[in-house]
Amino acid sequence: MPMIGLLITLYLVSWGLNYIFIPDFQNYETAAIRILQPNKFWMILSIFSITIFNILLIIQINSKYSIIRAKSFLPVFFFALFISVWKETHFLYLSHLALSVFLICLMLFLGMYRNRKAVEPAFIGSFLMSLTGLINPVYLFLIPVSWIGFMILKCFSIKVFFASVIGLIVPWIYYFSYNLYTGNEMHLFENLFFEFKPYFIFSGRALHEQIYIIVIISLLITGLAGIYTNLLNDSIQTRKNINLILVYLVFLILLVISFAKHALSLLPFIAFCLAMLLSHPFTLNKSKLYPLLFIIFCLVNIAYMFFNYYTL
Repeated sequence: MPMIGLLITLYLVSWGLNYIFIPDFQNYETAAIRILQPNKFWMILSIFSITIFNILLIIQINSKYSIIRAKSFLPVFFFALFISVWKETHFLYLSHLALSVFLICLMLFLGMYRNRKAVEPAFIGSFLMSLTGLINPVYLFLIPVSWIGFMILKCFSIKVFFASVIGLIVPWIYYFSYNLYTGNEMHLFENLFFEFKPYFIFSGRALHEQIYIIVIISLLITGLAGIYTNLLNDSIQTRKNINLILVYLVFLILLVISFAKHALSLLPFIAFCLAMLLSHPFTLNKSKLYPLLFIIFCLVNIAYMFFNYYTL
């Protein structure tokens, strides 16, 4: 209950601060990756609602596939905390919607474990994930990662692969056909190649942001050590699920480094992967180190939120 109270307090305070202290949201740096420009209040309210929906999906994923073999509130706590503290995510409503689609697809893929005939979920999942490419083409890179996931989940076969490829292609057949028929120019992919500009993740960031990134990376490394130290206590399917989420996280970080312009649109996805991976050791590891790390984690996020608004 104290954790729930802390979460709700931080959650509402952070969203309120976004509404109060960022009035000129039209000129905010994330405006370039938004399609619509609605009223600020309704935009933030819509993102808040989508975030609640994503939290429900995370609960469903964890309960159905037992990524954490005990009842835990931490996946929700960590995800909501990241979304609340990372002020940039409060303006990326299309990215939150894309995350909703990704979580639905992930549930379909996780359900394919050891089923080499799972053609239907492979098609539907790839189809839905391909649709997110209409929001941002960089999301399409997650589909090849999903093929690697099919191998990890031992459900990869020629039928499953071709079903996924067809699911990837179908939305774009309609997209290009419609634009060719109407004579519209198609600019969706023309700049993606030129936007490939690898950069150092700390370059151009404020000192408090650099410290925050270092702390989160350190906690992640410690968490991964805790996961893989006790991984044999989990079922084989749970191990595969954890490995898949880790693969997604590594690839998302590579995308952030490679496509700096689209880094912000990937933050909700990274928040999900971090929340799931950090929750496992913090819930199941009985070492006295993790309660201390949890307190440090909360304090660092609160401090980061404060400096975000103080330096705005």
